[in-house]
Amino acid sequence: MAMAIASTTSARRRRRSRDWQLVTSAAVIAGFVVLAVGGLFLQETANRVDVSSTLLAPGPEHWFGTDNQGRDVFARVAVGAGISMISASTAVGIGAAVGLLIALACGLGPRWLDALLMRLCDGVLAFPQLLLALAVSMALGASLVSATIGIVITVIPIFARTLRAEALRSRSEPFIEAARTIGLTTPHIAVRHVVPYVSTTLTIQVAANFGSAVLTLAALSFIGVGAQPPTAEWGAMITDGLQNALTGQWWIGVMPGAALLALVAALNVLADSLSQRTTGKR
Repeated sequence: MAMAIASTTSARRRRRSRDWQLVTSAAVIAGFVVLAVGGLFLQETANRVDVSSTLLAPGPEHWFGTDNQGRDVFARVAVGAGISMISASTAVGIGAAVGLLIALACGLGPRWLDALLMRLCDGVLAFPQLLLALAVSMALGASLVSATIGIVITVIPIFARTLRAEALRSRSEPFIEAARTIGLTTPHIAVRHVVPYVSTTLTIQVAANFGSAVLTLAALSFIGVGAQPPTAEWGAMITDGLQNALTGQWWIGVMPGAALLALVAALNVLADSLSQRTTGKR
């Protein structure tokens, strides 16, 4: 009896900890969404050059200080939040949609199509994600759009591989067999039955790959093949901050770096919490 009580208590503590992590990460992400929305009204401030206010330390007038051109770092971080989240959302959204279509084709289509599509996905997955995104971005020309396309190409096989396993598992479910028995077409079964079946895994993968996309975008901009100056993108801002790191103006690179760290950490915790909740229900 004592062991059963202790086990129940431990399970409740783990559940409360998981719920706390989920709520906290969601609150942090919501805060960045608010920051990104606020950045829409700070575009002019973020790009305003003021040579009389260069390299000011954080204070009441400039919360995150100013950079070497007198631009407000807080305004640029806010604008950068919108750029990072919109670009990552676009990349992950397109990647998830294409990956889902590939998974449905593999799960419900003929075996030769499954084998062909998976070999193509394996070929893409053979390359490190950042290296492949870098190659694509350089081939298309250094820009934010090129970096986004590079991220799309890297996340498609991740979604396809993960969702394919769920689509194949759905074949043996009674409701799929019943749908085939009554003569429903494969597209109808895919949309009405298989997509809802894989939706939980899809949600977790979106959360997990969103953080990776934000980090990859910043990395590409950091090395100069992503967003180009004067775009207020976090990776590019960190690169600018390195020029002043040794002379004491730490805030130029630290502030966008801290924002990047907080957002990616929150997204990873959210994905992990969702995964644990799903596992616990199964």
